[in-house]
Amino acid sequence: MTKVNMSSALPDGILVRGSDSSVYLIERGTKRPIADPESLYHYKLSLKHMIRIEDGFLNGMNNGEMIRRCGDYVRHCPSTLLVRGGDSAVYVWMGGRLFPIATSGMFRRLCYQAHQLVNLPDSLIASLPRGELIDDSFFLSHSAIDGRLYSGPDGFIYYGEQRKLRKLEVPSLFSYFRWDVGQLIYLTGEEFANSPIGEPIADFRSTLSA
Repeated sequence: MTKVNMSSALPDGILVRGSDSSVYLIERGTKRPIADPESLYHYKLSLKHMIRIEDGFLNGMNNGEMIRRCGDYVRHCPSTLLVRGGDSAVYVWMGGRLFPIATSGMFRRLCYQAHQLVNLPDSLIASLPRGELIDDSFFLSHSAIDGRLYSGPDGFIYYGEQRKLRKLEVPSLFSYFRWDVGQLIYLTGEEFANSPIGEPIADFRSTLSA
């Protein structure tokens, strides 16, 4: 097998499985086991976006903390989520903080959909630290939102990970990860210039294919 940089071979937030029934969420170069179907559906992790990878590669990855609905929320939830409490406020959970989305227009610009919302108790929402308000000027003063797809003014597609933009070096990776154009956030030149650039997502499919 061709040697792959395990820390960046797969983007954060990708669901994968090998030849058995176990499903994992990729985060920061580790595979986080999904505890059960209840946890999978609670966190709105869609199996239609899951990809199959070769067992040897999967087995070579370190296990991260299990994803489960019950228990310590911060410890067991995915690192990036779209969440809400009992009122109309909607947040992006990212990097251990809640970033409130200012308006329905910004919600649409981020290409979120209502079915992606994860409901959390108001007491939990109140206890979690807050990040900056995501409003119309957010991308002019703050870096990328994780787990979102971006179209840059240079014509390339980027993926937000750890508040950086990772360029897809091969356009066909877009369909490999089962993304679609309806998920693209179009950045202006000024917004793009403000976003730090991370390591590109290279074409490693020959290594990962089942």
